Amino acid sequence: KSLPIEILQDILVRLPAKDAVRSSCVSKLWCRIVRDPSFCKLHGADHVAAPSESEALLVYEKREGDEVSIFNLSPGKAMCQVAIPSGYSLTNVCNGFLCFALDDHAQAPPVVCNPVTGETLQLPEPPDPADARIDLTYCFVLGFSPPTKEYKMFRLSSPRNYKSPEHKTNYIAVYTVGGGGGWRQSSYLSRFCSSLSLPPPVHINGNLYVPANQQEDPRVTRMLVLNVATETSRTYSLPYNYNKGYHPAWPEMLANGFELNGQMCLAVNVIYPRRKLEFWVMAPPGELAEKSDDDNELYWDLHYCFDMEREPFFFNRARGAWLDHDQMLCYRHGESLYKHDTRGYSSSSSSSHDGSPLLSFDLQLELPKAPSQQYSSHLSFIPSYSCRWNICGGYRPSLLSPVI
Repeated sequence: KSLPIEILQDILVRLPAKDAVRSSCVSKLWCRIVRDPSFCKLHGADHVAAPSESEALLVYEKREGDEVSIFNLSPGKAMCQVAIPSGYSLTNVCNGFLCFALDDHAQAPPVVCNPVTGETLQLPEPPDPADARIDLTYCFVLGFSPPTKEYKMFRLSSPRNYKSPEHKTNYIAVYTVGGGGGWRQSSYLSRFCSSLSLPPPVHINGNLYVPANQQEDPRVTRMLVLNVATETSRTYSLPYNYNKGYHPAWPEMLANGFELNGQMCLAVNVIYPRRKLEFWVMAPPGELAEKSDDDNELYWDLHYCFDMEREPFFFNRARGAWLDHDQMLCYRHGESLYKHDTRGYSSSSSSSHDGSPLLSFDLQLELPKAPSQQYSSHLSFIPSYSCRWNICGGYRPSLLSPVI
């Protein structure tokens, strides 16, 4: 005798997203239950309220095509291929969704994708910029508001030219996914603007962490913390400025952001005078003071510093950091995967020039060779590419449809 549908639904809704999808192959009844929009919405709400361990994704974009390939780095297996508009690229990961947008384009509609179900949603076309007289840069980023359980798409716009005072106005356009309303715009004054060349934005517990440049000097950077629920933001000093340890021609700080035990973490490659990899952890939002852009107080702690003196660095190789199974700190650069057990003993291999100890990774693995990012410029670090790899942590599989 078969189980009542209500009991079967109660069992299936407790499964992780990937297991629930696999269970749809058991029978037609199970398939109807798992694919029912109300079940997907209930499953998504339950798993956002009690989030599972986050995973890391590797997203491969081929510029001449109109699809991306998505791999899960934990089991090292391909997940799916998703169709996206030509020229679009990944901007960030938010829970179980991936956000794609056309680089630095004001009105190209962003796309939201669920790689578990394969569903994609193209949002309505964003409005004209608030001030059409000013040449602006654009950055799209997706966030989640825990109090309202809403997903919101943000378009952050900042002026390229800062010669006059009015050019310090930054603009935010917001769209609530599935909310039924349209885009709404607001503005705020700041000396810092969101940047496309710095590490991708990271979403953690209802806050978006977006690196930002100083308007007068693009090499002076800060972290913009955007509260998704209130749609307000503040900027904070970064622990490392790439005015030192970097060549003046390099257009970006060689850092990657990710979630480390619920907090924002930056993995920073330091090149000079000694090659090392630093992991800086930012204080949680509740401990951040609401001060002006001129506040230089440091809200970061250096948790790990690894010796990378003998490891080559390549600009055109994928790189990224993540925490695997809430324990193993992982860093990938090209085909090299480095691992450090955060719950084990940390041995120091040497000291930096200032006398501070440098750690050694517990394990280094060489992975199968993958295509390098192909740069069209004669300058190997200028990001004009025919293919690109993105490594993003913080992914939590979900059945939630972007259409709901």
